Amino acid sequence: MDNNKKILIVDDSIVARMAIKKILSKKFTSIKEVSNGTEAINLLKNEQFDCILVDYLMPGINGITTIKILREIGINTPIIVISANQQKSILDKFYELGVVAILKKQVAEQELFDAVEKAFSSCGG
Repeated sequence: MDNNKKILIVDDSIVARMAIKKILSKKFTSIKEVSNGTEAINLLKNEQFDCILVDYLMPGINGITTIKILREIGINTPIIVISANQQKSILDKFYELGVVAILKKQVAEQELFDAVEKAFSSCGG
């Protein structure tokens, strides 16, 4: 696993971001966090990441809208959704947008690492 990969966490919950970052920090050194979709979009216009972790329910624009906008502006970075909401209609929308994986909040460490590895391999890295 290449620990030089850059990962972006997009979640309005500081607790969720801290939990995810704590796990990822065991294998990766370059992890950035933003608290909503608008911040993520603005950051991604200027900075490249190898993987993006996105929450569904956030103030302002939700995870689905965030991903749609990113794809529309040409950002094809692999995306993993981490959400407490596991409704099939919501999950289907994410899969239609081509996300690599959808994980349930309070994600297990190994499950997160497996999804991140899958994201990296999906883009040839």
